[in-house]
Amino acid sequence: MIEGPGARFLALVRRDLQEYRTSLCWTPLVLVLLLAGFMLGAVLFANQISALGEAVSQVIPQEGEPGGRVSIRIDEGPGGEPSVEYRVEKPFTPYQGGEDAPEDGADETTRQLPAGSLNPLLQSVHNLFLLVLILVCANYLLATLFTDRRDRSILFWKSMPVSDREDVLAKFTVAMVVAPAIYVTASLLAQFAGTLLGMLLLWRMEMDPYALVLSGIDVRALVSGQLGGWLLMTLWLAPTYAWLMLASAAARRSPFMAAVGPLLAFMLGERILLGSSHLATILSRHVPHYAAGSYAGFSWGGPQDLVQMGLGLLFAAVALWIAVFLRRNYFEL
Repeated sequence: MIEGPGARFLALVRRDLQEYRTSLCWTPLVLVLLLAGFMLGAVLFANQISALGEAVSQVIPQEGEPGGRVSIRIDEGPGGEPSVEYRVEKPFTPYQGGEDAPEDGADETTRQLPAGSLNPLLQSVHNLFLLVLILVCANYLLATLFTDRRDRSILFWKSMPVSDREDVLAKFTVAMVVAPAIYVTASLLAQFAGTLLGMLLLWRMEMDPYALVLSGIDVRALVSGQLGGWLLMTLWLAPTYAWLMLASAAARRSPFMAAVGPLLAFMLGERILLGSSHLATILSRHVPHYAAGSYAGFSWGGPQDLVQMGLGLLFAAVALWIAVFLRRNYFEL
């Protein structure tokens, strides 16, 4: 028997993780394996890549003149070794002096990258996980309360010593905290594995992994930025997630239409009657979208965002209260 509110709450969270384990637990693991497999394939085919890099390193010093054209061809040579042919169509113009001259013996291919120059590349990997996370959580919230009513499992849970408020809050916590923690951890693991495999690839190409990888990553800024972006994204998404739960608790046929239909009707009515689009502007801050330098479209614009964020959290609390009321009183389809 489950005793205590904390134990009941954790049991409800574990139940949802078990019921939706494919999307909440297995999907991020599959993403990590796919990305790691892609990098591992690059390492296994490092012979061809090394030959290409060697040719490029030989051609770069000869290409200097603007408009120069270089063609590189890699074929299978005798004994299975890669054979490289390249041709430069314009002659190299000798260096005439200046401040940007490389030092004698300096190898441009092993010059250290500026710290943080590879962070945007790793951030793009993280953004992929965030996008999948948002899609998974939206689908989970739309389905969870509606499915309980459709398959009548809600009657079983009403016979258990678990309140409707605990059930709704546990589901909301899964989408707001548990699932993001799983996906962010998987994202960090994928970035770490990709970095190690990238270093191994460069090492097999006889290049300096430290100069070309580690020196270009600002780990502290990367990790703190991604964790802070996760928190920021969660706070902006709270009213959206609560609205999806409300639609799941109220829908008779399609939770998606119950969530989208009223919003479209209100926006269209405002546009026709008032000629404005304030609701669309407000909603745009609480739904994922593309914006440069943001986390899935969510960013912090300064103290002026506190009011809108606070109103969004208040709306989320009201929507969850209504979802609890509907689950308690209107649970038949």
